Amino acid sequence: MQPMQRIRKTDLARNTRQVINAVLRGQTAVVESHGQPEVAIMDIIDYRIIRAVLRYHAQQPAIGVEAGLSDETVAAAPDLQGRFDLVLAHYLAGAISLGRAAELLELPWLDLRTRFLRLDVPLHVAPANVAEAKEEVKAAEAG
Repeated sequence: MQPMQRIRKTDLARNTRQVINAVLRGQTAVVESHGQPEVAIMDIIDYRIIRAVLRYHAQQPAIGVEAGLSDETVAAAPDLQGRFDLVLAHYLAGAISLGRAAELLELPWLDLRTRFLRLDVPLHVAPANVAEAKEEVKAAEAG
């Protein structure tokens, strides 16, 4: 995980642009008041990933390993967080590969992998079968 940037409220007001740029590069900013942390600022995609992973573990849906996930099902998600919830639930259940998850979330494969590493989201290190391996190659070429 990237180190956290600790910043006082007054410094945040003076250096907002720099803090946001650091957050967009994967660093979390912890805003402190009188030496006590009050809020954390993080990249919105990281936030959506964390919410989706927590939701998966709090309410594990019954997803078959061979279920897969269609573009149409993902497109029918009610909102962007719903899309992350659906895709990451299938990924964490082992029903889709990292490459397929990246494709469905419209993120480059390497970006999603880097975010997972930074956020301690489990990585499936090898494809489970030939079809999944082909999906990984296709996603890597596209991203």
